[in-house]
Amino acid sequence: MTRRASFDSPPAGAGDTTAVAVFGGRGAGALAACTLGRLEALGRARCLGFLNDAETVGSPISGYPVLGSFASWHELPSSTQFIAPLHKAKHMQSRAATICGLGVPRDRWATVVDPLAVLADDVEHGIGLFASSGCSIMCGARLGDHVAIRNGAHVAHDCTVGDFAFVGVNAVVCGYATVHEGAHIAPGAVVRDGTTIGRYSVVGLGAVVVEDVPDGAIVAGNPARIIGSTVVTIQAVAAVR
Repeated sequence: MTRRASFDSPPAGAGDTTAVAVFGGRGAGALAACTLGRLEALGRARCLGFLNDAETVGSPISGYPVLGSFASWHELPSSTQFIAPLHKAKHMQSRAATICGLGVPRDRWATVVDPLAVLADDVEHGIGLFASSGCSIMCGARLGDHVAIRNGAHVAHDCTVGDFAFVGVNAVVCGYATVHEGAHIAPGAVVRDGTTIGRYSVVGLGAVVVEDVPDGAIVAGNPARIIGSTVVTIQAVAAVR
């Protein structure tokens, strides 16, 4: 895991702004497009449009056109980069498999950081990070690929956040916590320092996690308790990688 160039600051010698196509559409995709619009105003990046399997080509989403289906990404100019904010609670195994199955080269994935997001200088992250306005990712944090950190969320010092994980609006992940692959932390939740959130698990709205959460568990409440399961089939995800 290494820190990659991102659009929170322009690369040295940068000329034209980088065009970014968004996998998805209304909802999280539109939020990513909004952030890209804010970056365009600063001359750092711009939204080319959406890749979407449900909407008609050319139809507008938040002021940007649908460019084609997911599979048509390779028809775009070779300079185009991509972001895939497709996170959804209880659906991340299939969505992770979809993203991996697209075949987009690693160097074509963008990292999109809102101008009002705060990343400590020593944060390390993989490809495809989407960091929204007002979020903060503190010193020593390590993030995997295709992670989403939403508005106002806080990832504290020395946390580890795995591939395809999601930290929702105003959620707090306290120091030294580990959020494993595909886990979903809903808005307003708090994860106690040093605890572990299992793979493809879901932490519910406003939950307060004070003990480790097993893989595939759904937890809710204060203190958080297991109320269900996401029915983990991790082998199916691993098979496409």
